[in-house]
Amino acid sequence: MDLTWPEKPTLIGTKVPRLDGLAKASGRAKYPSDQLPEGTLFAVMLYSPHAHAKIKTLDVKPAQGMPGVKGVVAIAKEGATLRYQGDDVAAVAAVTEEQARDAARAIKVEYEVLPHVVTEPQAMAPGAPEIVKGGNVRKGRSQDKGKADEELAKADVVVEGKYALPVITHVCLEPHGLTAKWEAADKLTVWSSTQAVQVVAGELAEAFQIPVANVTVLTDYMGGGFGSKFGADVWGRTAAELAKSTGKPVKLFLDRIQEHLAAGNRPSATGTLKLGASKDGKLVGLIAETHGTGGSRGGSNFPLPYVYDVPASSRSHSDVFVNGGGARAMRAPGHPQGCALMEAAMDDLAEKLGIDPVQLRLMNLPPNDPRTPIYEAEVKIGAELIGWTANRKPRGKNGDGPIRKGYGVALHQWGGGGTRDKKVSCTITADGTVELKSATQDLGTGIRTVLAIIAAEVLGLKPTDVVSNIGNSTFPPGQASGGSTTTASMAPPCLDAATKARDALFAKIAPALGATPADLSLKGGRLLIEGKPSISWKDACRKLGTASISEMGATPEGLASTGVGGCQFAEVVVDVETGVVRVKKIVAVQDSGLIIDRLTWDSQVYGGGIMGLNYGLFEERIMDPTTGVMLNPDMELYKLAGATDVPEIVLHAYEPDDQKARGVIGIGEPPTIGTAAAIGNAVSNAIGVRVPEWPMSPRNVLNALAAASKDQEGKA
Repeated sequence: MDLTWPEKPTLIGTKVPRLDGLAKASGRAKYPSDQLPEGTLFAVMLYSPHAHAKIKTLDVKPAQGMPGVKGVVAIAKEGATLRYQGDDVAAVAAVTEEQARDAARAIKVEYEVLPHVVTEPQAMAPGAPEIVKGGNVRKGRSQDKGKADEELAKADVVVEGKYALPVITHVCLEPHGLTAKWEAADKLTVWSSTQAVQVVAGELAEAFQIPVANVTVLTDYMGGGFGSKFGADVWGRTAAELAKSTGKPVKLFLDRIQEHLAAGNRPSATGTLKLGASKDGKLVGLIAETHGTGGSRGGSNFPLPYVYDVPASSRSHSDVFVNGGGARAMRAPGHPQGCALMEAAMDDLAEKLGIDPVQLRLMNLPPNDPRTPIYEAEVKIGAELIGWTANRKPRGKNGDGPIRKGYGVALHQWGGGGTRDKKVSCTITADGTVELKSATQDLGTGIRTVLAIIAAEVLGLKPTDVVSNIGNSTFPPGQASGGSTTTASMAPPCLDAATKARDALFAKIAPALGATPADLSLKGGRLLIEGKPSISWKDACRKLGTASISEMGATPEGLASTGVGGCQFAEVVVDVETGVVRVKKIVAVQDSGLIIDRLTWDSQVYGGGIMGLNYGLFEERIMDPTTGVMLNPDMELYKLAGATDVPEIVLHAYEPDDQKARGVIGIGEPPTIGTAAAIGNAVSNAIGVRVPEWPMSPRNVLNALAAASKDQEGKA
């Protein structure tokens, strides 16, 4: 018999509070950066103050004699080239963090400062110093479908626009790093802030040439990662190296400045788009020239065209290398950039055609795509929730006073599927304890609670009756927390494990009850025989005697799938005298397969919207072309939303008729994709001109208004 999700669940799909919510709220939860084994030393990094430099000499001896210093390691070597401010040079471990910082400053480094390029215009300028072999600009292969130039030549309406989004950083609440402790010469325990305990274990085992079974990585809780925390990194390897050389546990977590400089970022995106349509609004072609920077590593590509059916398209993308920290995956990698550029062009096209932007989108959804009817339903719901028809006015028709209101919309897509090689164990003991184990980890999305809900559903218990043990690399193989794949990967083996454990329990105790296993069922904390309550759960488990039940769950077919879409609407008010934008309301309509815990689902969509709000209004990495340093690597000048900046956020979980058949699909990433795009379109609707650069900061809004005014003067 094939395993399926319950037809009439009592827990799945309801709002279940997080099992670890009280521990987090009360401060009892211990994060990796809280762990301090006895005798722990504190380590700090010395990093390059220059955007581009060669190390002429490196002398760590002055640090070795400083008070409290127990270990010093040179990470870079003499002659090495450092490629960005924040690049790793050395590390010091000492009895206190202050002593370690003093010692790091005592290390003598002689730099040969090299020419740098830290912005894309610098890197792309004629005669710019080449910072990578082959040039700073690496053009990718053109992506062609049909003959876009011919289709645009025949189009009734063509718009051309240049749109840009800046580099932003992850700003994880808990910084990158770990605490390392050698239990023996070949046995290592680390407490790591990571999205992948088993990946970190493998990386450290390889670095120190020890069996991976001898490395235990523990992550009970972690303070955010957003795609940037998959490996041990140089910091983790260095902490383990210092712990080995000193014989003491070593804690090495980056400071806030290093988080901005070296711990990863979302690449920028700039694109010149020509989008054409027939007079009735059907898209005919797109030509796009795009570029972006992933810093010194590249990797700035993003999907384009996005969501909509474009019969003919030609797109070329260039990676621009600059002297900046390298890009890392960041919540829905590439999609917010592709969404913003495409949606801005769609709105500008709707304006020129004189068609409602919502209608333009609906008429250009891909035909014969199973997501199209879902989009149509979602857009209708979102438009009603924001009051689109009643409240939205055409671009520039929002009054003559300084305060203008506007509305915007954006659609997005995501995969979110799971993998089939993950495991969950379920153990039932004679005292009634139910324990789940898997080497996944909770990124903050609530997977610990999700697993407990599934087991409790199968066993007729409450989620609080289940011990959900995760965050340990020695447990059965678990999913890394990325790509919105955790729940879709871990929910099916959890259902399988709990079902197998229940059936094994029934087989074990049925004879003692004078029944067959088929006669038994579980509900409300009781064992039922032929549907009638018999004994309590704990009394049933006591019949195991000294034995216990332990079953390993795999991934049956049909319990998870992939492919979701959604839409977001934004309502903003803009002061055209100051350029200040306030977002008043966001509506997020999202499908995501079978919802296990509606409360954690809501949390993810809220969080995604707030992260998108930051991208839309505030965030940008600001580099000084002259000195090559980042000007805002702190929490004062790197702007994020405060409590009063967060608007009303209205959520709607769209659940089509086949939701249960689709199974579980991830939710973490899609809600953050369309927010910045919707905000940008709302701002342009409010003030009557396109603001082509994100964030929608006062500077960018006023620049757009000034450019439009100057253009009007020129035409006059």
